[in-house]
Amino acid sequence: MRKIIFLFFILFTCYSCEIQYDGETRLVVQGQVVDRNSNPIPNKRIEINNFSDGTYTPSDLISYTKTDSEGKFLMIFPAPKGEDIEIITTLNGYNFDDDYATLNYATGFQNKSITALKKNFKNYKLDLNQVTLYKNDEITQLQIQLNKTSTNKTVTALNVQGVLSKDFTDLNYKNENHYLETNFNVVKNQNVRLSYTIADYSDPTKVVTTNHETIIPINSEKVIHLLTY
Repeated sequence: MRKIIFLFFILFTCYSCEIQYDGETRLVVQGQVVDRNSNPIPNKRIEINNFSDGTYTPSDLISYTKTDSEGKFLMIFPAPKGEDIEIITTLNGYNFDDDYATLNYATGFQNKSITALKKNFKNYKLDLNQVTLYKNDEITQLQIQLNKTSTNKTVTALNVQGVLSKDFTDLNYKNENHYLETNFNVVKNQNVRLSYTIADYSDPTKVVTTNHETIIPINSEKVIHLLTY
């Protein structure tokens, strides 16, 4: 009897970890992949993986295709039942039937992932519109180093404006912990604008905030910018 109960428990646990799907509802993801000059990028692998936030984080490769001659793609797949299932679209996923230039990190295009939930679909469709991919040799890094010189001051907001090359986008991201991002992938040979806010707690009766801006030149090498406050 104990063996039967144990076997039932194992089967139930495995079943509950799997992502469940609605057999009657279909979702659609579509878009177009272009380069920095808005030229379409054909023959790039696009795939969709569903991820659960459960203990064992199961995942399913639910659909994949390649961009057509105009860089466009469209995928239709069963809808997961859970509202919290992450639907991740990966653009330019690496696979072995691509040419060598695509697989080579130095000359190929970046890959990019976009995370969505079912609530992001309008009438069962998620239109990503144009998604720009940059070549890896067009990208460098910008690192902002925070140099705190006063215990009464802190940086409360930080933003970089320019041509950025993000590898990951979460359509539902909320910075609830007010995390300051200080590392950025940026396109080479441009000037970016760094905007930041400093809060001064020197006066115990009030907080004084000041906004600042500076221009940072980006060339071909990694840039480390020291922000002293």
